[in-house]
Amino acid sequence: MNRREFLSVMGGVTVLSTANNSLALAGTTTPLYLKGLVLVDLGNPEFLRIGFPKAPRHKATLAIVPQNGSRRTMTIKGNGSLDATDLLSSGAPRISVPELVRMNEFYGTSVRSRIDQCPSVITIPFSAIQSVTTAEVSEERYTFVRADNGEEVNSFRPRRIAETIKIDLSSTAVLKLENGKVSIPLESIRELRVEYAPESQADFDAYHDHFQHFFSYVERPAALDFDVVPKKLGGSASPTPNAGNRFMRIWPEEFCYLVGVP
Repeated sequence: MNRREFLSVMGGVTVLSTANNSLALAGTTTPLYLKGLVLVDLGNPEFLRIGFPKAPRHKATLAIVPQNGSRRTMTIKGNGSLDATDLLSSGAPRISVPELVRMNEFYGTSVRSRIDQCPSVITIPFSAIQSVTTAEVSEERYTFVRADNGEEVNSFRPRRIAETIKIDLSSTAVLKLENGKVSIPLESIRELRVEYAPESQADFDAYHDHFQHFFSYVERPAALDFDVVPKKLGGSASPTPNAGNRFMRIWPEEFCYLVGVP
């Protein structure tokens, strides 16, 4: 991103102050929404990491939504991090994402993350996170079957799966992208939306075909070295989890859903 593009992204952004009595110091949070072929590493006690696996014809974008004016969008390249000086709390953040597909549901507690091998990774300290919650789930229920023999993976709980997750970040933090070349102070942002999706619907494949891109970034036990593929089971009458105001659907119904490690 050059200087002109960065100024375009940041143009019209204003400060938002949202009171939240549960915060110890900052007093405000900025939501970050994640959607698409995204790997979320929750295994490190100090950092949450967001990885974008190598996937042909996919593009990672960040939409920056100001309080007033139009949203701006930039392409995510290289690695990024969140710099925070104030802590949201002295304890661990609240993590409630039961709908998120987790690799340990297939390969047990010995599965390990290789997220650092993703082309782009964003690292966020847990001390700058208030909560991680499910924002939206899939319309369909899913189970998983083994790719080698077609048998259903009994260790996975069939369900509607996480389509979007929401991470509430300290508004005093600064998001740095492109290996530190771009800095975005969160105090001037209403919300951030990250999407990693096919560049055009013509190139779009179903979740079934895209799940394979995750396997290069997890280390599985030798005895469990098999791939799994998602299988639709049909819809559910359960309500969609909603974090704050539900936002308009702008993505295809069939999508590359998120995966968590471990």
